[in-house]
Amino acid sequence: MNKSIQKYIVENLHTMLKLLIIYAIGIFIGIILFNISNIKTEYVDIVKNVFDSVNQENFKSINVILNGLKNNLLFIGLLYTSLLALVAPIIICILLMLKAIVTGIYICCLFTIFGIGNGIIAVLLSVILPLLFCIPAYIFISTNIINLYINFTTNNKIEFKDVIKHIYWFIISFSLISFSLVLEQLMTSVIFNLYKSL
Repeated sequence: MNKSIQKYIVENLHTMLKLLIIYAIGIFIGIILFNISNIKTEYVDIVKNVFDSVNQENFKSINVILNGLKNNLLFIGLLYTSLLALVAPIIICILLMLKAIVTGIYICCLFTIFGIGNGIIAVLLSVILPLLFCIPAYIFISTNIINLYINFTTNNKIEFKDVIKHIYWFIISFSLISFSLVLEQLMTSVIFNLYKSL
């Protein structure tokens, strides 16, 4: 499997790097938007309200994995729906950037709520650690969709081997997303305990 991953990365490196740069720019835009926004306190209040409601319910009714699966399936569905458009790669880039902008805003909210020291811990555990697995998954899926789009627009057909390859990479990508959600579930209890101690 390692050889197939290496081959895939080499063949799609240009597209993957572009998508990674777009994601990084999106996070940066999210951070800037948070800092220049007039509704900065409203973003923070929304996150605080979630923390407060979870503290009152003792974390029992919050299922990060289930909520994350729903959100990620919706996001992946939107990525695939872009295949219906003539400018699918552009739509994929916009969706990826919007996802990253939300991440950038959330990072700023965590630092505002927890301060610098605890904020670094909160961001590392609840954002960066899961993103180490989630971002490659988003990039794999987005790259595959772009490749499908290119194959279809240049050849007016998609071969069976392309579909099998696409399913293979989708399974790997969704496994990475699922693992990141398990990590997020585990880390969330740590973050809420950190919030209680503020």
